[in-house]
Order: sequence, then C-alpha cells, then structure tokens
Amino acid sequence: MIVVLGRPRAARFSPLSDGTTPVPAGMSVAIAGAAVAAGARVELVGSIGDDDAGDAVVVGLARARIGHAALLRDPEAATPGLDTPPEALPRLEGADVELGLGYLADFRVVLLAEPLEPGAETAAIDGATFHGAHIVAIQPAGTTPSERLAAVATVLEAPIDDGGAFEALVGRFAAELERGVTAAEGFAHATVATGWEHTA
Repeated sequence: MIVVLGRPRAARFSPLSDGTTPVPAGMSVAIAGAAVAAGARVELVGSIGDDDAGDAVVVGLARARIGHAALLRDPEAATPGLDTPPEALPRLEGADVELGLGYLADFRVVLLAEPLEPGAETAAIDGATFHGAHIVAIQPAGTTPSERLAAVATVLEAPIDDGGAFEALVGRFAAELERGVTAAEGFAHATVATGWEHTA
C-alpha cells in the first residue's frame, strides 16, 4: 500500500467536472491517481472541510479508487480550491498524521505530497520508519526540505507547472517502490513508463 499525505483540493473547472459539482484535484490527488493507474493500492491521509465540496471530493476519490479511510473532515475549515493559499488550508497536524497512519497497516511507501508543519512531518517520518516504508517527499521549486526529511527521504522538486507530467512520474515511481524495487530502479522504470528521459 502507498500512503499519500496531503490536502485534496476541489476543482469546479476541470476536464473531469461538469462545471457545477467539484471534483478532487491538486498534487496529492494527481499523484494518488497515477499510482492507482499503475496498479497500486493507495490511501490518502489528509484533511478537507466538512462541507458540500468535501462531500464531492470524497465521492470523487471513491470513484477514482483512491482510499480515503483516514481523511479528516475539519468542521472549522472549508475544503480548499486550487487557488487556496497555504495559510487557509484545513489543519493537518502531527496528531492527525499519527492517527491516520495508525489506522492503516502494511504500507510500504509514505509520500508527502506537500510540505507539512514540523509536527506532522515528524509523525510521518516516525510512522514510515516504524513500518520500514520508503519516504518520498515533494518539495516546491526553490524551497529546501528540513534536514531530517532530506536525510531519510527521496526528495523530488516539483516544477511550477508541467501539465501533470510530474505527478504521473511521481505516482508511477511510488508504485514501483511499493512493488519492492530500489529507488534507483523505480525511478528509472517510472521515467521510461511516463516518457521522461532518464539520465544517470
């Protein structure tokens, strides 16, 4: 199993939406969907608002075969849209991550689809370490991961916008790791499968 940590967004203007009902979107959803398409079982651990948009996101995740058993519904926040700034996102704290990972079992990959606050990052690292899982972390372009995360994770820098190719690569990479290959082999396989050129 792959656990993707991140807060799903709700998008009304998407190829998958009819323009009125929001659909799940954002980095965490795109990566999870790519991993599912590659044959992996995925659970998304994160948070959304306890609102109509959140309901639509849950339905959309189920339709996409993305597990969401540990998705927190935050009654004090709105389900974010694609343009919601980080400071307005629903909470995702250390206790939330610890609870979510504790609810799941037998995961082989933990993927941080967004930078997490220090307590949540620590809970993710500790949970992955306890289960012997690979850690993959997505870092926004031009930013630096924490020293602890850089020491234990495969850190990938997200491009500003590449039309979804990066998310497809990361999802496939996670699926390869979940199959038990090394990070180097998995990345090589993923680059070939998604049409990226791999250089040593």
